[in-house]
Amino acid sequence: MSEPTRPMPPPAPGTPSKYVDFLLYASAAVTYTTLSIYNKWLLDWIVGPLWLVAWVWGLPALVKLVRRQPVRPRRDPFEARD
Repeated sequence: MSEPTRPMPPPAPGTPSKYVDFLLYASAAVTYTTLSIYNKWLLDWIVGPLWLVAWVWGLPALVKLVRRQPVRPRRDPFEARD
């Protein structure tokens, strides 16, 4: 017999949910497609991935800066140092 499945533990504080991730990627695709209709130079193999990375990483970082939250996670004071 297989072992019964256990419920998933709740995500750590500060980690985005799958819904937020989906919205970030979907909004990156929509904004890139919309802007590339008017600016053809955006349709590039370099600009496209840069747009995606900047949008998915930069937008949450910008929101954290506006909310005056740390962009990088704080180190645990009880963490052992190397």
